[in-house]
Amino acid sequence: MADAFLDNLTVVELGDRLAAGLCSGLLQRLGARVLVVEPAGADATPAADSKHRHRALLCAGKEALQVDFADKRDVDALVAIINGADAVIISSDRDRAYGEPLVSAIAAAPVVCDLTAFGDSAQSADEAYTDAMMQAFAGLMHTTGSPDGPPTTSQVPITECSTAVFGAAGLLCALRARTPATQRVDVAMFDAAVSMLSTFLPAHFAGLSPQRIGNRHPSMSPWNAYPARDGWVLLCSASNDMWKRVCRVIGRDELAQDARFATMPDRVKHADEADAVMLPWVREHRVNECVEIFTAAGVPCGPVYTVPEMLGDSNLAARGAFVHLKDPVTQKEVTVPGRLIKGSRADTSVPAEIPRGERVTDAVSRARVRKSREHVADSIDSSDDGVLAGIRVVEMGSYTTAPLAARNLGALGAYVVKLEPPAGELSRASPPHVDGQSYFCTLSNSDKRCVAADLQTDEGKALFVRLLAQADVFVENMKPGALERFGFSPAQIEAINPRLVYCSVSGFGAGSPLAARPAMDSTIQGMAGIMDLTRQDGVPCKVGISIADILGGQFALLAVLAGLAYRARTGKGQFIDLAMLDVSAWLTQFAWNPGVDRHNEGRIVQCRDGHACVVDASAPAGSASPMHDDESVAAMTRADAVGHYAARGLRCVAVNSVSEVAMHVRTGARELIVPRPSRDGKTWPLLACPIRLHPRAPQVRRAIGEVGADLAEVLRDWNIECVTFTAPA
Repeated sequence: MADAFLDNLTVVELGDRLAAGLCSGLLQRLGARVLVVEPAGADATPAADSKHRHRALLCAGKEALQVDFADKRDVDALVAIINGADAVIISSDRDRAYGEPLVSAIAAAPVVCDLTAFGDSAQSADEAYTDAMMQAFAGLMHTTGSPDGPPTTSQVPITECSTAVFGAAGLLCALRARTPATQRVDVAMFDAAVSMLSTFLPAHFAGLSPQRIGNRHPSMSPWNAYPARDGWVLLCSASNDMWKRVCRVIGRDELAQDARFATMPDRVKHADEADAVMLPWVREHRVNECVEIFTAAGVPCGPVYTVPEMLGDSNLAARGAFVHLKDPVTQKEVTVPGRLIKGSRADTSVPAEIPRGERVTDAVSRARVRKSREHVADSIDSSDDGVLAGIRVVEMGSYTTAPLAARNLGALGAYVVKLEPPAGELSRASPPHVDGQSYFCTLSNSDKRCVAADLQTDEGKALFVRLLAQADVFVENMKPGALERFGFSPAQIEAINPRLVYCSVSGFGAGSPLAARPAMDSTIQGMAGIMDLTRQDGVPCKVGISIADILGGQFALLAVLAGLAYRARTGKGQFIDLAMLDVSAWLTQFAWNPGVDRHNEGRIVQCRDGHACVVDASAPAGSASPMHDDESVAAMTRADAVGHYAARGLRCVAVNSVSEVAMHVRTGARELIVPRPSRDGKTWPLLACPIRLHPRAPQVRRAIGEVGADLAEVLRDWNIECVTFTAPA
């Protein structure tokens, strides 16, 4: 059996937020020993919070320690366990007020990872923020739903999940620091949410007002969810050639010559008419028929699964995405996440059981003495260049997943080379542009050096080989098998550099039965159950931000850091296979088990100047809140509505637009959007890394330049003697 990515790593989970349980769960899957602290004694009364309701899901694979915080013996035992741990996960905006000596023990841990709503320096009033409230406040809700309808909340706890992934990545970064001083990791849900607005912020920067577009694409058509005979189907026509194939499939070849649909801009302009053309044909067919027919024609298409249908997906089952375990408390079988990050040498530590829980005084005898942390880091230096200083990364990516992972690696101190085809990666064409450069591409590719290579030429292949030979990390999001056609299979890449951590992000995973199927963010959201949990008037909706793409990039960052930790311990690199469908399904885990309350997603109310989201703190999830005065609220401003509902004991927050979030005082105070220069001296607005490390903080330093502009710099810095390589004109 393959080793786990992490070894001899002990983490204590104290935090009350969902993000804390999710974060430690990811570390457990990577091989860490996780000890989750549960209240005992007078504090053991079940709380009406999401973390307690989903105990079986969140505790799988961990050890549960029951602590009576009023009992000195229990507290002393917990202190002893923390003293032997490598890291502690807290959520300071929600956790109880710990007394001494527990506060001192937490503060003295090698790593303290704090997952909160607005950061470890936020005001105490911010502790009430739920995931739904953060979706509203941070602009995510404003991007979701049809343009002629209200903003739509997703039952998927997007910001808690994203914070958990960044928290796990930050914790692994902090463990790299060879210093006796405590390393502090600060990840805020607000920061994570703002970083996910990358597909909508370009319009704001260009002086426009970003708007939600439902299930459509801003620059492609037909692209939508259509009702079939037995469900919903997503169709993503991404080129003129695909449109011709669509016309052929539906028996309307003449439409390919119709002036309304002659070009992609024409079809976007006449999107309503293009959808009207599609609807009759789709309605006459079953979902699986539509998927098979359009896929065979080379047009991206996928089903919109309900959550039960997603749990029955054979591809996810084959990849081990689910594990079925018996809950010792309820004696019922529950479904929990299984394998997410798959390595050729290291593998996920799949949960074997759900703990019943034991008194901390009984567990203290197994507390270990803390050992050196040098086994989790290699090639780190003592400079202020970041915790990944000395790590060299080659990225070959387009649009979101691989570029997002590499962007954050760069902010954390790695030297990142973006290797593109001579014409540049696809997102360089994404509008809007300024001076010929795409805002979206610029947001996605900070802290990278640009090098161009044509892998169809011997010269391009030679440059690629020389870069791989000196790199520590290679991350790409090409379709499985694409690189192999140029002579670069995972085995061939390993032969070039056995120490290389190679992370490949694809829609369905290498070796999957669906590996050859095109994967779009929309189709992955549909297949993962996300759209089933994000509905507007019964119609399944994609989350407005490209959450499947974004989550793929976040998990790729975590996977690379786990791979580096494994290499530090063993000296060996490996190939890591990451599937967007696997990790997107992970997002929906809180809806997997029937009879378990979902988190309270709140209610959207119309105000005079927009919308607000109202959450009843006392009501069970899914129950109706006492909001009979919604009509009177329609005449109020959002700010007045917040006070109106607060006076009635209800939490309420304004649904902010993307532009309002970009200009918000909190965004400025956290420095989430920062001006940085490109090679030619032009200043661009860039996104900060959501991971805050103290004392070695990530830094965004530079914007991307033109295709191939940094070749000479890279050849010099990497000491590559190859004078025949020239940057493209």
